[in-house]
Amino acid sequence: MGVGAWYLIRNREKEFAMASIKIGAIFGLVASLLVLYTGDGSGYQVAQKQPMKLAAMEGLYKGENGAGLVAIGLLNPKKQSYDDGVGPFLFNIRMPKLLSMLAERDMDAFVPGIDDILEGGYELKDGSKALSAEEKIEKGKIAIQALAAYREASKKQDEQEMKRQRSVLDENFSYFGYGYITDPAHLIPPVGLTFYSFHIMVILGCYFILLFLVVLFFAYKKDLTKIKWLQWICLLSIPLAYIAGQAGWIVAEVGRQPWAIQDIMPTAVAVSQLKTSSVQITFFTFLALFTVLLIAEIGIMVKAIKKGPETGNDISKELH
Repeated sequence: MGVGAWYLIRNREKEFAMASIKIGAIFGLVASLLVLYTGDGSGYQVAQKQPMKLAAMEGLYKGENGAGLVAIGLLNPKKQSYDDGVGPFLFNIRMPKLLSMLAERDMDAFVPGIDDILEGGYELKDGSKALSAEEKIEKGKIAIQALAAYREASKKQDEQEMKRQRSVLDENFSYFGYGYITDPAHLIPPVGLTFYSFHIMVILGCYFILLFLVVLFFAYKKDLTKIKWLQWICLLSIPLAYIAGQAGWIVAEVGRQPWAIQDIMPTAVAVSQLKTSSVQITFFTFLALFTVLLIAEIGIMVKAIKKGPETGNDISKELH
């Protein structure tokens, strides 16, 4: 759609440009609505499996019933820790009850915040009380010790001890990774980076839906070839798609910290036996390779765009 707008700005290939813009806008609108649907499903899964990530995404420290979804907000840079008593926001505008709807499919449901997840005590779906971070850490240590004892008993072929330690391990395995956590504060992902990345992604997603609708309206109801301001918006919006995609990856990877495997393996424990030099060589090799490929790809695309589409007359001349 942006490339088609560039042709219109340059007064070139108007028929081809309009066809490209219409196809791009239709496909973009359908795709964006599908992303909105799957994103809602992903948000629900995050709430069920990674509640700390959801709390960081929303800058939510104190849980609440009927929690609102932050539409726009500015985090307070003075807030350094979860228990420092400083408010998390300088300002924010919330959409009432939507976070509870996203997280629990219930507009009045309780959504735990960072403080609640660390301190525990709130009611879970099964009626039990959520454990505190300290309790989870203790259970994790018991699980780690049980695994070590199980391995020792296995070497001695002590079936009875193996069975006993396996029972202890199974009972506490859900908290295995917490045994490696030395400070409950380490369970909090970088809130600022997660929060802003999530909201940039969502705002851009909504922006694209609006943009596609506006473009389709002007393409079919007005003369888009004469509306320069909208053409420039389409052209300048090209990088925003890449920014939205990268923001989504930041939310996924930064928001899951400190876990390599949720509740089972912290990233600090997920250490391979590869030498540091091997990892560095591989990384910089891929960095160089993909940088060259990126430059080549952009060069080819820009050259093709400048050349424009091959019309029937052009192809006929080449054949003759």
